[in-house]
Amino acid sequence: MLSWQRLRFRSRTAGALFISGFCAYAITAVLASHYEFFSGDLRVARAIQSLDMAWIRPLMTFVSALGSGWLAVALVVFAGVALVAVGRRTEGLVCMAGLGVGRSLTSLLKLLSARPRPSLEFLQVTGSFHELSFPSGHAVFFVEFFGFLFFLTYLLAKRGVARTFALVILATLILLVGVSRVYLGAHWPSDVLGGYLAGMLWLTVMIQTYYYFASPSEPDDGQPKSQQATLFSAK
Repeated sequence: MLSWQRLRFRSRTAGALFISGFCAYAITAVLASHYEFFSGDLRVARAIQSLDMAWIRPLMTFVSALGSGWLAVALVVFAGVALVAVGRRTEGLVCMAGLGVGRSLTSLLKLLSARPRPSLEFLQVTGSFHELSFPSGHAVFFVEFFGFLFFLTYLLAKRGVARTFALVILATLILLVGVSRVYLGAHWPSDVLGGYLAGMLWLTVMIQTYYYFASPSEPDDGQPKSQQATLFSAK
């Protein structure tokens, strides 16, 4: 158990990072609402789309499919129900409720920026995309969902090869989804950046909520529950 002083320090640090992330997202969102794409977007996107290995397109399509439509919903429900079934009720409920609210917030953020999707005039566009472009909903979803699973795995799983393997897979999925959305022409790189920032902000809220409800009513260090809940506690 960490001392109250260390928990308070971590809480302050996490709070500062949250504010910094919020400011970074706000600035990017305002710019995205005024510009269809940024100066570096086109260069980076064309570099990614120039990758021509035979396995690239199937991989990018598969990764993007994990965050699309009913498959994404099924993944969240399955993970949440599985957590509840194994006795992790708080974890399961935070997962399902957090992703549900996060989806609504993402739709609102898209409306606020109102940036159009990349067009065939500039990029190769695979498929038909109807929602607005900023932030990338897939990037937000992957950070929130797979990021929360990463957090739970790091916090609760026993150290070992299986734990390390799971953490690597989850982190890789989060990184790959950004590349996949640009490769398929669904988003500009700055859309993905916005998605990562927005996802990290909401993931932080989910983790804080989890710690609040998972904290014991009488912690070992004598601090009340309201003080025990922090953004980045440890085992």
